[in-house]
Amino acid sequence: MIYLDANFFIFANFDTGEKGNNARRLYKEIVDGKKAVTSALGLDEVMWVLVKNKKAEMLREIIYEIYSTPNLSVKEVASTIPLKALDMIEKHRMSPRDAFHIAVMESSDIKEIVSDDSDFDKVEWISRIKL
Repeated sequence: MIYLDANFFIFANFDTGEKGNNARRLYKEIVDGKKAVTSALGLDEVMWVLVKNKKAEMLREIIYEIYSTPNLSVKEVASTIPLKALDMIEKHRMSPRDAFHIAVMESSDIKEIVSDDSDFDKVEWISRIKL
């Protein structure tokens, strides 16, 4: 099972280059049966990027598409996640947002993340799949 960082969805929907092609190829693999997870926090990030880039009219379409993707589940962010994220922030000197993603991954026993963010490389038990 893989964890999808928010930038996966942005690349899949908007990038016309190699990273976008890689994201869309992986999206097809997920639709065809590869199990994937993201979190409600990841969707918050996707929504923020759309609003910030003046694409708010696409919010509903993209979020609904994520929720309707076969083999992709959206994890809740449990109330204990901030406590686990604190450990990641202190140990790896990373942003709270990335630490939250790692805490969700750890709580779900997921060791692979699809992301363009190299900060995840700081965590020894995570394998990052680059776009």
